[in-house]
Amino acid sequence: MTCYDSVMHRVKERLQLAFTVFALFFGAGNLIFPPFLAWQSGENLLPAFCGFIITAIGFPVLSLIAIGKTGSLDKLSSRVHPLFSRIFTITIYLAIGPCLAIPRTASTSYEMVKAAAGIESPIWGLLYSAVFFILAGIIAFHPEKLSKSLGRILSPLLILLIIILFIGTAGTMAAAGEASAGYAGHPFATGFREGYQTMDAIAGLVFGIVVAMNAAAFGYKEKEAAKEGMIASAGGGILLLAVYSALTMIGTKAAAFVTGPETGADILSGAAAFISSDYGRFLIAAIFVIACFNTSVGLLSSCGEYFSRIIPGISKKKWIIIFAVISGIIANAGLGTIISISSPILELIYPAAIVLILLAFFPYSEKYRLCYVLSVSAALISSFLSMIGIPLPFSSAGFGWLLPTLAATVAGYAYGYVKK
Repeated sequence: MTCYDSVMHRVKERLQLAFTVFALFFGAGNLIFPPFLAWQSGENLLPAFCGFIITAIGFPVLSLIAIGKTGSLDKLSSRVHPLFSRIFTITIYLAIGPCLAIPRTASTSYEMVKAAAGIESPIWGLLYSAVFFILAGIIAFHPEKLSKSLGRILSPLLILLIIILFIGTAGTMAAAGEASAGYAGHPFATGFREGYQTMDAIAGLVFGIVVAMNAAAFGYKEKEAAKEGMIASAGGGILLLAVYSALTMIGTKAAAFVTGPETGADILSGAAAFISSDYGRFLIAAIFVIACFNTSVGLLSSCGEYFSRIIPGISKKKWIIIFAVISGIIANAGLGTIISISSPILELIYPAAIVLILLAFFPYSEKYRLCYVLSVSAALISSFLSMIGIPLPFSSAGFGWLLPTLAATVAGYAYGYVKK
């Protein structure tokens, strides 16, 4: 193999890994939140979008790199305490797994399929979720091969379909409306919190292992695989930014093809119908199905991998089957129910996850354990107080956890430095 061939081969592998990272993250919420953010933020779009990409791209990419640096979520969270590590890690896996995120992939994509096919009978929802999770489970049995199925085929196809949707609406003219909801008073903070709903920062804490496995499948050794995983994380983040920008631009033109949308799905459905009244509904259904299927595969694989380690009596394949069945049952509760349950849970655990991600980039030794204990405790307690309505500084903007956590972090590091 010539030097040129070697370079091109490496580039091809990195692209596959970057598309794999994109596929793991880009699911239902990633599709519907950017266009609806554009619609609601109106004239305040720029600060709102900046806040959104921090939590929807920045922290997810950092979470992958943090896991690459520390080895696993277990190891990172055990810096607080082993018991906390077990409880927090299980909570994270269940939240982004069979309890919330995985069922949401099926319920959201089915809503689009139902609209496209004109389905009314509830039995079709049961059949759809069954087929959806059977196929996702089969692919999830081999997480080291996701770069071949997701990175090489499904992700490029998904991006192509979104490009078609973007180009089809690019020529429409629509003026930006007035900002509504929280975007009128706190556009950046509202966009920041909206990024929570993608669940990607906490998903990155469990996807890190899957990315490393796919890098190792190309023949990279441990250190080199970690490096390639970091490069792939950055590449996936760039792809996410490009696609989010396209979806946001579609949202800015929403007034031209939809009236009073209630969700981002309404905007995208209107855009697809604008392109083609006959085939547009099938275009948007295909986009949702592929995006949700990709994420479902990654989540099933990650959850199966983790629970087979902590409960080795049950194999990874059996755990994947168990979670697929549970997710199929919960998915039929409906999208609205799932989102209403997920919001308060995410508001509680997201700040603690962000703190752990950021602390992973600072030097660590046993002398700094108190910093982890204080900062994570402050994040959890202040988030809970804000949730139940107790006012804290910046609570109105959704950042009631920020000052207590910063103060705890500084105090913990100061103590560790003095002790050192």
